[in-house]
Amino acid sequence: MRSAGCIINDIIDKDFDKKIQRTKNRPLASNLLTQKQAFIAFFVFLSIGAIVWIQLNQAAKYASVIAGIMMVIYPFMKRFTYWPQLFLGFTFNSGLIIAFLHVAEVTWTGPLESIFCSMGMLVRYIWPILMALVLWTIFYDTIYAFADIKDDQKANVKSTAILMQRAPKTWLTLVNILSHLLLFWFLLPWGWLGGIPSFLGFIFLQILLKNWDPNNPENSIKIFAQCHYWGLIEFLWILVIRIFSPYGV
Repeated sequence: MRSAGCIINDIIDKDFDKKIQRTKNRPLASNLLTQKQAFIAFFVFLSIGAIVWIQLNQAAKYASVIAGIMMVIYPFMKRFTYWPQLFLGFTFNSGLIIAFLHVAEVTWTGPLESIFCSMGMLVRYIWPILMALVLWTIFYDTIYAFADIKDDQKANVKSTAILMQRAPKTWLTLVNILSHLLLFWFLLPWGWLGGIPSFLGFIFLQILLKNWDPNNPENSIKIFAQCHYWGLIEFLWILVIRIFSPYGV
Protein backbone atom coordinates (compact mmCIF):
# COMPACT_ATOMS: atom_id res chain seq x y z
CA MET A 1 0.00 0.00 0.00
CA ARG A 2 2.94 2.33 0.60
CA SER A 3 4.09 1.60 -2.95
CA ALA A 4 0.59 2.32 -4.25
CA GLY A 5 0.66 5.61 -2.36
CA CYS A 6 3.99 6.57 -3.91
CA ILE A 7 2.65 5.80 -7.40
CA ILE A 8 -0.55 7.83 -7.03
CA ASN A 9 1.50 10.67 -5.52
CA ASP A 10 3.78 10.72 -8.59
CA ILE A 11 0.80 10.57 -10.96
CA ILE A 12 -0.87 13.56 -9.31
CA ASP A 13 2.39 15.52 -8.87
CA LYS A 14 3.76 14.82 -12.35
CA ASP A 15 3.68 18.47 -13.46
CA PHE A 16 5.10 19.71 -10.16
CA ASP A 17 7.91 17.14 -10.24
CA LYS A 18 9.07 18.48 -13.61
CA LYS A 19 9.76 21.85 -11.95
CA ILE A 20 11.76 20.48 -9.01
CA GLN A 21 15.46 19.77 -9.55
CA ARG A 22 15.51 16.66 -7.34
CA THR A 23 12.36 15.07 -8.81
CA LYS A 24 12.50 16.06 -12.48
CA ASN A 25 14.06 12.69 -13.41
CA ARG A 26 11.35 10.57 -11.79
CA PRO A 27 9.88 8.05 -14.28
CA LEU A 28 6.61 9.93 -14.89
CA ALA A 29 8.08 13.44 -14.79
CA SER A 30 10.75 12.47 -17.32
CA ASN A 31 8.30 10.47 -19.48
CA LEU A 32 10.16 7.20 -18.96
CA LEU A 33 6.78 5.73 -18.03
CA THR A 34 3.31 6.61 -19.25
CA GLN A 35 0.41 7.37 -16.94
CA LYS A 36 -1.29 4.22 -18.22
CA GLN A 37 1.67 2.12 -17.08
CA ALA A 38 1.67 3.89 -13.71
CA PHE A 39 -2.04 3.21 -13.19
CA ILE A 40 -1.53 -0.47 -14.06
CA ALA A 41 1.19 -0.70 -11.38
CA PHE A 42 -1.07 1.19 -8.95
CA PHE A 43 -3.93 -1.28 -9.37
CA VAL A 44 -1.55 -4.26 -9.14
CA PHE A 45 -0.41 -3.06 -5.71
CA LEU A 46 -4.00 -2.33 -4.67
CA SER A 47 -4.91 -5.89 -5.65
CA ILE A 48 -2.13 -7.25 -3.44
CA GLY A 49 -3.41 -5.05 -0.61
CA ALA A 50 -6.90 -6.43 -1.17
CA ILE A 51 -5.64 -9.90 -0.19
CA VAL A 52 -4.99 -8.53 3.29
CA TRP A 53 -8.14 -6.37 3.29
CA ILE A 54 -10.57 -9.27 2.79
CA GLN A 55 -9.18 -10.93 5.91
CA LEU A 56 -9.87 -7.96 8.20
CA ASN A 57 -12.93 -7.59 10.39
CA GLN A 58 -15.62 -5.12 9.44
CA ALA A 59 -14.36 -2.17 11.52
CA ALA A 60 -10.82 -2.56 10.19
CA LYS A 61 -12.14 -2.80 6.63
CA TYR A 62 -13.97 0.52 7.00
CA ALA A 63 -10.84 2.14 8.45
CA SER A 64 -8.77 0.74 5.56
CA VAL A 65 -11.10 2.30 3.00
CA ILE A 66 -10.80 5.67 4.75
CA ALA A 67 -7.00 5.29 4.79
CA GLY A 68 -7.06 4.52 1.05
CA ILE A 69 -9.07 7.67 0.35
CA MET A 70 -6.62 9.70 2.46
CA MET A 71 -3.77 8.24 0.41
CA VAL A 72 -5.31 9.64 -2.78
CA ILE A 73 -6.16 13.01 -1.19
CA TYR A 74 -2.71 13.62 0.32
CA PRO A 75 -0.89 14.80 -2.86
CA PHE A 76 -3.45 17.59 -3.26
CA MET A 77 -2.89 18.96 0.25
CA LYS A 78 0.34 20.78 -0.64
CA ARG A 79 -1.69 22.92 -3.03
CA PHE A 80 -3.97 24.27 -0.29
CA THR A 81 -2.25 24.15 3.10
CA TYR A 82 1.16 24.58 4.68
CA TRP A 83 0.43 21.45 6.73
CA PRO A 84 0.49 18.59 4.20
CA GLN A 85 2.93 16.80 6.53
CA LEU A 86 0.23 16.68 9.21
CA PHE A 87 -2.17 14.98 6.80
CA LEU A 88 0.66 12.70 5.69
CA GLY A 89 1.25 11.73 9.31
CA PHE A 90 -2.30 10.47 9.74
CA THR A 91 -2.20 8.75 6.35
CA PHE A 92 1.14 6.99 6.87
CA ASN A 93 0.28 5.84 10.38
CA SER A 94 -3.33 4.80 9.78
CA GLY A 95 -2.12 1.18 9.86
CA LEU A 96 -1.95 1.52 13.65
CA ILE A 97 -5.69 2.20 13.84
CA ILE A 98 -6.47 -0.57 11.36
CA ALA A 99 -4.39 -3.09 13.32
CA PHE A 100 -5.99 -2.06 16.62
CA LEU A 101 -9.53 -2.35 15.26
CA HIS A 102 -8.77 -5.80 13.90
CA VAL A 103 -6.68 -7.33 16.70
CA ALA A 104 -8.88 -5.94 19.49
CA GLU A 105 -11.95 -7.10 17.54
CA VAL A 106 -13.51 -3.69 18.07
CA THR A 107 -17.15 -3.35 17.18
CA TRP A 108 -19.29 -0.22 17.03
CA THR A 109 -22.51 -2.20 17.32
CA GLY A 110 -23.92 -4.13 20.26
CA PRO A 111 -24.22 -3.18 23.95
CA LEU A 112 -23.30 0.40 24.88
CA GLU A 113 -20.90 -0.93 27.49
CA SER A 114 -18.89 -2.72 24.79
CA ILE A 115 -18.83 0.38 22.57
CA PHE A 116 -17.64 2.65 25.41
CA CYS A 117 -14.98 0.11 26.36
CA SER A 118 -13.65 0.14 22.79
CA MET A 119 -13.63 3.95 22.72
CA GLY A 120 -11.84 4.07 26.06
CA MET A 121 -9.11 1.73 24.82
CA LEU A 122 -8.75 3.82 21.66
CA VAL A 123 -8.30 7.07 23.62
CA ARG A 124 -5.99 5.70 26.32
CA TYR A 125 -3.73 3.41 24.33
CA ILE A 126 -3.94 4.24 20.65
CA TRP A 127 -4.29 8.01 20.32
CA PRO A 128 -1.08 8.84 22.27
CA ILE A 129 1.11 6.55 20.16
CA LEU A 130 -0.70 7.60 16.96
CA MET A 131 -0.09 11.29 17.67
CA ALA A 132 3.54 10.56 18.61
CA LEU A 133 3.96 8.88 15.21
CA VAL A 134 2.18 11.74 13.41
CA LEU A 135 4.56 14.23 15.02
CA TRP A 136 7.53 12.03 14.08
CA THR A 137 6.28 12.10 10.48
CA ILE A 138 6.07 15.90 10.59
CA PHE A 139 9.62 15.93 12.00
CA TYR A 140 11.28 13.85 9.29
CA ASP A 141 9.16 15.01 6.36
CA THR A 142 9.78 18.67 7.20
CA ILE A 143 13.52 17.97 7.03
CA TYR A 144 12.90 16.18 3.72
CA ALA A 145 10.94 19.16 2.39
CA PHE A 146 13.88 21.49 3.08
CA ALA A 147 15.76 19.72 0.28
CA ASP A 148 13.30 21.25 -2.21
CA ILE A 149 12.24 24.41 -0.41
CA LYS A 150 13.53 26.88 -3.01
CA ASP A 151 11.99 25.01 -5.95
CA ASP A 152 8.76 24.48 -3.98
CA GLN A 153 8.41 28.21 -3.37
CA LYS A 154 8.87 28.91 -7.08
CA ALA A 155 6.28 26.25 -7.96
CA ASN A 156 3.89 27.50 -5.24
CA VAL A 157 4.03 24.17 -3.39
CA LYS A 158 3.28 24.51 0.32
CA SER A 159 4.90 22.62 3.21
CA THR A 160 5.76 22.85 6.89
CA ALA A 161 9.34 23.58 5.76
CA ILE A 162 8.18 26.88 4.27
CA LEU A 163 6.10 27.58 7.37
CA MET A 164 9.03 26.91 9.73
CA GLN A 165 11.90 28.20 7.60
CA ARG A 166 12.82 31.12 9.90
CA ALA A 167 13.54 28.85 12.88
CA PRO A 168 13.30 25.22 11.73
CA LYS A 169 15.39 23.68 14.50
CA THR A 170 13.38 25.46 17.20
CA TRP A 171 10.06 24.32 15.71
CA LEU A 172 11.23 20.74 15.22
CA THR A 173 12.61 20.61 18.77
CA LEU A 174 9.12 21.49 20.00
CA VAL A 175 7.67 18.78 17.74
CA ASN A 176 10.22 16.31 19.13
CA ILE A 177 9.40 17.20 22.75
CA LEU A 178 5.66 16.82 22.24
CA SER A 179 6.10 13.56 20.33
CA HIS A 180 8.09 11.97 23.15
CA LEU A 181 5.80 13.24 25.87
CA LEU A 182 2.97 11.42 24.09
CA LEU A 183 5.15 8.33 23.65
CA PHE A 184 5.96 8.40 27.38
CA TRP A 185 2.25 8.68 28.20
CA PHE A 186 1.62 5.59 26.09
CA LEU A 187 4.44 3.69 27.84
CA LEU A 188 3.70 5.03 31.34
CA PRO A 189 2.30 1.71 32.65
CA TRP A 190 5.78 0.21 32.18
CA GLY A 191 7.51 2.73 34.44
CA TRP A 192 11.25 3.11 33.81
CA LEU A 193 11.06 0.51 31.02
CA GLY A 194 8.70 2.87 29.23
CA GLY A 195 10.78 5.95 30.03
CA ILE A 196 13.97 4.64 28.42
CA PRO A 197 12.73 4.52 24.78
CA SER A 198 11.11 7.95 25.20
CA PHE A 199 14.42 9.41 26.43
CA LEU A 200 16.60 7.61 23.86
CA GLY A 201 14.29 8.51 20.99
CA PHE A 202 14.26 12.19 21.96
CA ILE A 203 18.07 12.34 22.27
CA PHE A 204 18.55 10.53 18.95
CA LEU A 205 16.35 12.96 17.01
CA GLN A 206 17.97 15.96 18.73
CA ILE A 207 21.39 14.70 17.63
CA LEU A 208 20.08 14.49 14.07
CA LEU A 209 18.78 18.06 14.38
CA LYS A 210 22.19 19.22 15.62
CA ASN A 211 23.86 17.63 12.58
CA TRP A 212 21.29 18.98 10.13
CA ASP A 213 22.03 21.91 7.82
CA PRO A 214 18.69 23.29 6.53
CA ASN A 215 20.52 25.16 3.78
CA ASN A 216 22.12 22.01 2.36
CA PRO A 217 19.71 19.87 0.29
CA GLU A 218 22.02 16.84 0.29
CA ASN A 219 22.39 17.02 4.06
CA SER A 220 18.61 17.30 4.45
CA ILE A 221 18.11 14.08 2.47
CA LYS A 222 20.83 12.36 4.53
CA ILE A 223 19.29 13.38 7.89
CA PHE A 224 15.82 12.48 6.65
CA ALA A 225 17.02 8.99 5.74
CA GLN A 226 18.57 8.52 9.19
CA CYS A 227 15.28 9.29 10.93
CA HIS A 228 14.06 5.75 10.23
CA TYR A 229 16.45 4.48 12.90
CA TRP A 230 14.13 6.12 15.43
CA GLY A 231 11.40 3.69 14.42
CA LEU A 232 13.83 0.78 14.81
CA ILE A 233 14.88 1.95 18.29
CA GLU A 234 11.29 2.28 19.50
CA PHE A 235 10.16 -0.99 17.92
CA LEU A 236 12.99 -3.04 19.43
CA TRP A 237 12.54 -1.54 22.89
CA ILE A 238 8.78 -2.06 22.89
CA LEU A 239 9.50 -5.65 21.84
CA VAL A 240 11.74 -5.96 24.91
CA ILE A 241 8.94 -4.57 27.08
CA ARG A 242 6.46 -7.09 25.68
CA ILE A 243 8.84 -9.95 26.48
CA PHE A 244 9.92 -8.96 29.99
CA SER A 245 6.95 -6.95 31.29
CA PRO A 246 3.89 -7.61 29.11
CA TYR A 247 1.36 -6.33 31.67
CA GLY A 248 3.14 -3.25 32.97
CA VAL A 249 4.79 -2.63 36.33
